[in-house]
Amino acid sequence: MNVMNGIKVNGFYQLVEQLCFVSKIKNTKHYHSKKMYGNIKLTFLACYMQKLNVSYRRFVEICVENNMQRMLCLKRIPHFTTIQKFVARTPKDLFETLVRACKKLLNLKDVTGAIDGTGFSNTNPSHYYQKRIDGAIVKNYTKTVFLTDINTKLILGVETQSDHTHETTHFKPMVKQLASCLKTMLADKGYDSMSNRKFCWKNGIDVHIPLRQHKIRMDRFDNQQFKKERRKANQVFDKTIYNQRALAETVNSAIKQTLGGFVRARLASNQQKTVTIKALAYNIERIGRTIKIKLWIQIQ
Repeated sequence: MNVMNGIKVNGFYQLVEQLCFVSKIKNTKHYHSKKMYGNIKLTFLACYMQKLNVSYRRFVEICVENNMQRMLCLKRIPHFTTIQKFVARTPKDLFETLVRACKKLLNLKDVTGAIDGTGFSNTNPSHYYQKRIDGAIVKNYTKTVFLTDINTKLILGVETQSDHTHETTHFKPMVKQLASCLKTMLADKGYDSMSNRKFCWKNGIDVHIPLRQHKIRMDRFDNQQFKKERRKANQVFDKTIYNQRALAETVNSAIKQTLGGFVRARLASNQQKTVTIKALAYNIERIGRTIKIKLWIQIQ
């Protein structure tokens, strides 16, 4: 059965090409590099593979069966190891840059963002491997933090990690990268910190995070000053606005239901890249639908 629609695949490729152009990503790293495939086509293949949620070998078979080399103007579809090695050697920062560039295609401004963490299961090590090593504790998921636009359901930023670092450490860096387009930030109690709030206020961003009960330590805080800051945070907190944060959970569920809630890579670095590419593939699909809806409205 033909699993690819030529028009949809072509539109997906054009969006990848636009993202690479907006992000100023060169097609080749060096003028002596081979020009057969290039970074843009390999990025497209890596993203579309995650969209279909198949392995490298199966994806290449599907491409050959559907004559995708004709659409890409290639003599032949690259060997599956070519795509695999491209993902392995490409820095994770490049894929994260492409995810952040998605907002430029829709010209997003005054965004209400919600930050939330989730996890993607790793197929390695397997259950049987863990039994063989006498039940030793193995971290079997890739921790992921998404910063989502609750209006367009677009992922604006993504951070991945394979250790046990708390997800709140990513709050400031992610907000800083997107401060130019953010108007409001929503987060759950796990991100309750006056440092996080002050950072948002300093950058002109409204922040709505519910307060936790703190046991004030006199050796670390000025009691009166701390109470004053917490009182201000409680006054500006709007529960009605905060309740929209639940839409971030919807995005987490959507990406897992459509692209799979697991990764097949063995190395931790490749597992993190795979999750980032999943987010990129989800965004491209979402942007394509949004553009179609806008065109349909204009025609009507």
